[in-house]
Amino acid sequence: MTSEDTAARLRVLGSRAEKAGYRLLRDPALPDAWSLLDAEDGAVVCPATTLERIEQWLDE
Repeated sequence: MTSEDTAARLRVLGSRAEKAGYRLLRDPALPDAWSLLDAEDGAVVCPATTLERIEQWLDE
């Protein structure tokens, strides 16, 4: 996967999260750690070590 593919995937996933009322966040200290946050209160609703897990959670 190229960096352009990764950037496109992140845009799509971020948009999906936003439409569902969440924000996608990457942990700057742990590059492989991702979280979905509630857009209103910032609470973590889905911590994950892969983007695939975030995608699965949004699909549920």
